[in-house]
Amino acid sequence: MNSLVDCPQSHFGEWDFPLLGSRVQVKIWFWAACLITCMGRDSVSGILIWVAVCFVSVLLHELGHVCAFRMAGTRADIVLYGWGGLTVPYRGGRGSAARVGTALAGSAAGFGVTALLAAAAHSAGWPIHLGWHWFLPSLAVFPASPIESFPMAYVVLNDLLYVNLYWGLVNLLPVYPLDGSLVARVLFERFDDAGAMRRSLQLSAAAALAAGLVGVLLRNGYLMILFAILAVSSFQKIEEGSPRSTRW
Repeated sequence: MNSLVDCPQSHFGEWDFPLLGSRVQVKIWFWAACLITCMGRDSVSGILIWVAVCFVSVLLHELGHVCAFRMAGTRADIVLYGWGGLTVPYRGGRGSAARVGTALAGSAAGFGVTALLAAAAHSAGWPIHLGWHWFLPSLAVFPASPIESFPMAYVVLNDLLYVNLYWGLVNLLPVYPLDGSLVARVLFERFDDAGAMRRSLQLSAAAALAAGLVGVLLRNGYLMILFAILAVSSFQKIEEGSPRSTRW
């Protein structure tokens, strides 16, 4: 039985291209998800910038996993679909430390991009605001003066900062199929190899419900819907027995 977050097998509308020795497949549902998350944009240019930023940022995240796999001695391909991305290795069977490192490499790549962008903005003399909204960090660049020659540069830069920072943070959650769920499974395997999968899925369901409640507190409908679906998917996987594929 397929869960709500399994990658669809249909190739309808798929974009397939080689990149740095890996094959990249972009499902049509990836573009649909980008458009859904940009609700509230009131211009075509703003929508196009958001979609392009999501594509580049998620691809960079997955390339972080690809690089980690290559350091471990295997190649990997990339699939972008409605729930983000999958990095599919040619072979598995690596040790626990390598699996954890590979899982965290995507978020590390995103955080690295965020740091480089913030450093570049600071060097250019653009004021950077680092703050907190509830317990979540926020990072944004503001124009140095009300009139700027390239106002869209701030839109692109802020979107890149936002997506790379938050996509990295979200992926650290122990929620299937996010990267944090693999880390949790590896940790559970150290204590109970046979029941590690089920325990990680139970943690996934609880964490998804908690994240959904945070969405309620923040009055963020997207977060509420996203983590409600992920919670249901975790319960589906518990009933099924185990995930059929690994998201890295």
